[in-house]
Amino acid sequence: MDSIRWIGVGAAAVALIFLAQYWRDPHHTALPVGSTDLAPLQAKLAKLPPNERELVEEYVQRSHGDVLPARFADPDNPLTARTFGDAIVLERQWRDKQNVQQASAARRSAERADELAPLRALVTANVAQRELLSRREIDARRKGEPAPGAAADATGAKRALPSDTQNVFAATIALENQGDSDVVELSGAVMAKDRDAPLSFEVCWVSLDEREYVPVRGRREVLCANPDRMADAQQAAFVADTQGRFSVAWEPRHLRLRDGRVLDAKSR
Repeated sequence: MDSIRWIGVGAAAVALIFLAQYWRDPHHTALPVGSTDLAPLQAKLAKLPPNERELVEEYVQRSHGDVLPARFADPDNPLTARTFGDAIVLERQWRDKQNVQQASAARRSAERADELAPLRALVTANVAQRELLSRREIDARRKGEPAPGAAADATGAKRALPSDTQNVFAATIALENQGDSDVVELSGAVMAKDRDAPLSFEVCWVSLDEREYVPVRGRREVLCANPDRMADAQQAAFVADTQGRFSVAWEPRHLRLRDGRVLDAKSR
């Protein structure tokens, strides 16, 4: 009996040692549920290697503290972690997927740049000015008239009209002909990439014919605005951007030169 008792005591001691090691291991620390506040867990986080601590912090921010049952989780982005260790595994998998996607996007972007290079070499396009204008201001610009003042009623008193409200996104696009022949047909898009959003948006679709040709080594400016559409939040941010949040790209689609050459980019 003594031997059996000592075996039981030994087994219990081993179990206690195992449990103590288990709970001391920071990987088994429970994540906060419904919160991104890791302040109460800083002592446990400090026990992780720096790279793993970073993965836990990124996962918690990305998941917003949500924990989904496995059967309801998105297979491509499961937010099922309950411990530091779970979060490390899932965040490492997420990073790997993001790296693959970013590499693929970079490859497609490089291929597209190669396709557009001959057209971009002939005509450059830049955003010369970005503004919020009123409908009356846009109409005056397009007619080549001075900027309108506030509207007046029959008594001469100034009054505000909806058409005086500066709430329409407008961009002035400067086109420059770098070639040795007039550009008599041109179409393409000026796109803005938003650092804070996954997709680019169209600043302006430019379409010119021979009446508005771009002369050799010359420049033409185009006002791009839709008076019937108020600026959205992203367009307003583009106008106000001083921190480099947005980058601009010229994507020409079609050029015809006076000497007969025609250059077309593949549609995508």
